[in-house]
Amino acid sequence: MRGLAGILLAAGLAAPAAGQSLLDRVQGLYYPDLPGTRWDCRTLGGDGGALGVVGAQVIGVETTCTLSEPFPIPGMDAVRFRATCAGEGTTWDGGYRIVMPTDRGLLQVVEGNAYEWLRCPG
Repeated sequence: MRGLAGILLAAGLAAPAAGQSLLDRVQGLYYPDLPGTRWDCRTLGGDGGALGVVGAQVIGVETTCTLSEPFPIPGMDAVRFRATCAGEGTTWDGGYRIVMPTDRGLLQVVEGNAYEWLRCPG
């Protein structure tokens, strides 16, 4: 039984480090992969502006979600986070989201939907 407890303890200690490591690698500005739309990679979080990962926050259009409770996905370069979101004077539980770097930017899976953000040039 001590062996299992040690494994579970080590996995719990590795989760924050893995989550921070992934967040460190995906810091920056992005725009959504939506053909026919124009996004400006200079302004963060406004209509038509860039989307971003800054620290442990995912910044969207007039919405910011703070990521916590990292849980590495076994066998993948991905981490599941709990999101607490705020925007337009309201806060809410953003549920869980999976964050994964891609060759072109960043993939997020939120409530069963996958969203790819492309890295802004620069």
